Amino acid sequence: MSKRAPIHRPGPIADLIWTVDIPLMMFLFGTKDRWHRVFAYDWSETSGIVCHKQTCLAMQGQKVAGVLVSHTLEEFDAHFVQTRRRQGETEGPAFRKHLDIAFDLMTQLFPHGLDGSYFVFDLAVSADARHQGIRRNLIDAAIAKAKAAGCVRVCLDVAADNDAVQFYKRIGMQVAVETRVPQLANQHGVGTHLHMVLPL
Repeated sequence: MSKRAPIHRPGPIADLIWTVDIPLMMFLFGTKDRWHRVFAYDWSETSGIVCHKQTCLAMQGQKVAGVLVSHTLEEFDAHFVQTRRRQGETEGPAFRKHLDIAFDLMTQLFPHGLDGSYFVFDLAVSADARHQGIRRNLIDAAIAKAKAAGCVRVCLDVAADNDAVQFYKRIGMQVAVETRVPQLANQHGVGTHLHMVLPL
């Protein structure tokens, strides 16, 4: 069952999100320890890309079995500013310089959504909880939130070799844009990504 996230311990949620696109996370954050710190900066706040207010969790007892992080496009743009500010203030100038370069490349890899889009930033299900309908419940939660916000489409970005691509196609999502950034692919193993869209 999916529900709006309480102030849950951030570690298990950060671990689950890390698994969605490991080459990308390695490029952005270098180590899982740094990702844990960066995630924790946002998690307890009321604004930020991965703050708890933008997150739904699927729980199995006390275990986090799935996580959805989602925003309207307007929310995402505002939350992104907050997250970048926190990262720059807390991780030091070298990491801030790295992120400036990294996010320039991210703008090439990830197209900005169209007006009226609801953006699924992360959707992850633990390996031992798959094939139980959790991914479907979480995407249904995103669709419901999108409709409540008056959005006309749900969109997400996913690595082309991610097994979830077939699931997204089965529920009616279409590949709108396919991107590959040679520098990311050749130097960091971050390959082709798909921008997928579900009209509502």
